Amino acid sequence: MRRAIILAAGYGSRLVGAADPPKPLVEVAGRALLHRIVSQLHAVGIREVVVVIGHRGEMIRAAFREWSLGVDVVLLEHDRFDLPNGTSLLRAAAFIEGPTLLTMSDHLCSPGLLQTVIDAPFDAALSVLGVDRDVAACFDVDDATKVRLDGDSIVAIGKELRRFDALDTGIFRVTPDLVDALAALDGARGVSLSEGVARLAKRGRFKAVDVGDEPWIDVDTPEARRAAEAMLLRYGDDFSVRLPRRPLPSALLGA
Repeated sequence: MRRAIILAAGYGSRLVGAADPPKPLVEVAGRALLHRIVSQLHAVGIREVVVVIGHRGEMIRAAFREWSLGVDVVLLEHDRFDLPNGTSLLRAAAFIEGPTLLTMSDHLCSPGLLQTVIDAPFDAALSVLGVDRDVAACFDVDDATKVRLDGDSIVAIGKELRRFDALDTGIFRVTPDLVDALAALDGARGVSLSEGVARLAKRGRFKAVDVGDEPWIDVDTPEARRAAEAMLLRYGDDFSVRLPRRPLPSALLGA
């Protein structure tokens, strides 16, 4: 797999203020989130990155002009960036010709997690979500998107699920089927990825792969940013240190 899509269009208002850089450019341990994500994608063989930008997109364009990350970059302007993330993915629909890696601009993870999703042993016509069954080891479970499973099949997905088996890591292997599902649901209020996943899941066309001990975090708040920096201390700047996962000690997270 040589192509990945990154959704980087939204406001990110829980992490940044009006005068701050856009969330994809927020630094975690000295490097912008987006820089870290593209570097990890390059490490697993991705050579073309399609980035959907919107809010303060000119700053993201300027950053890519300065960075040299070993990948071809396509930047797509999205003027509906105030709507849910599924609508952002529709902006990149033309680039989903077959199985394509998808990630968010605020999710950090190990190359091993990306490779697990890329190599998931399912038919190439099926979409796949990387899920984490080790809920206790995850940061801010309350805010995470929950997933209910039946074996390796997704039964339900959403932040408000009361019964769930795993958490959504934000790393997907998507197919044109997901584009069709999102397009069918999109409207004036937009559509979320979770809605598209749920639509395909009802037809048995969205699978889940357990990411095991591979570390990941959704950097959505200042507290999550501190937790991400603590994770980088534990697992290394590129998540290359192989250690068993466990909840982060509160002393590492700061005040």
